[in-house]
Amino acid sequence: MPLLNSYQAALGGVAVILVFGIVVEKHYVSRSTVFYNLLSFILLLASIEISMLLLSGLIIYLVLGFIVMKLHLRILFPAFGARAYGSLALVLLLEGKKYIPGLEGRGLYETFFLLILLWIATTAIVHLIGYLYKRHGW
Repeated sequence: MPLLNSYQAALGGVAVILVFGIVVEKHYVSRSTVFYNLLSFILLLASIEISMLLLSGLIIYLVLGFIVMKLHLRILFPAFGARAYGSLALVLLLEGKKYIPGLEGRGLYETFFLLILLWIATTAIVHLIGYLYKRHGW
């Protein structure tokens, strides 16, 4: 008998990614981190239930990530690092289980916009925690 169901395991995986981003990505985001985050993102997209429009937008994010990695555009690596990707994965997992209040019954574009705002807000909070961790060395 498993200790966790699939949702709890996915949430635990996202927590590990966020902790990695906060603790390890203090100074820079490596190319290998971007690569593994993109592979993890493919698994996430294959395992959650989302609309086709949202999936299309996320595939664009995925393709941009591979282009950034392939061209070695280091200045854009943080957009695909563990802090940004972990925040996106958290928002998508919560949205997939309908745990985000206020999204039900909204139009597709409005939902997409609100999810982007939640992703930005979550990423900002994670970056703040990372900054505090780096500064105070908890």
